[in-house]
Amino acid sequence: MKTLRGIAAVSLVLLMGVGCASRHPKTATVIEPPPPLAVPTPPPRVILPPQPETPEPVEEPQPTSATRPRPRNQGRPATEPKTDAPKAEAPAQAAPPAAPEPQPPEKPNQDLQPADAAGENAIRQQIGRARQDLNRVNYSGLSSDMKAQYDQANRFLALSEQNLKEHNLLFASTLADKAGAIAEMLTRR
Repeated sequence: MKTLRGIAAVSLVLLMGVGCASRHPKTATVIEPPPPLAVPTPPPRVILPPQPETPEPVEEPQPTSATRPRPRNQGRPATEPKTDAPKAEAPAQAAPPAAPEPQPPEKPNQDLQPADAAGENAIRQQIGRARQDLNRVNYSGLSSDMKAQYDQANRFLALSEQNLKEHNLLFASTLADKAGAIAEMLTRR
């Protein structure tokens, strides 16, 4: 049995040796490199001189009418205390008149349309549901990431209430939705 294996191994080595000893054909195939690519000449460059920018005309703001009410002082202290002494008038040619200050945006109409009132009530209900869900969450049992989510939901609710007071119903609704989604996620935890 051993001799049979030995004969098989020797014959295998001889066959491999015979295969390697055979000569390679003398005709070698020469692969010629491809011809170089024809590169087109670059297009001529056209350089335009820089054009000076013309400034846009500045529109003069319309003077405010005398019948328009002035904006009320909204809790800001007066900058100068009023005194009984008359002030000296400044010469008329001292300085050109300063540009009028931009008028603050007008407050939205306080008389809400029925659709606005219904939308406002719906947003208040969203805020109430989200606040209820957040009140059911055990804050001390939350991980630090979940506590951050809880705090974010509270900030969303505060911003939603603020925007509701300013009659920005779309943004208030969006914030209430986000707070409700976070609160729902925290209650499922």
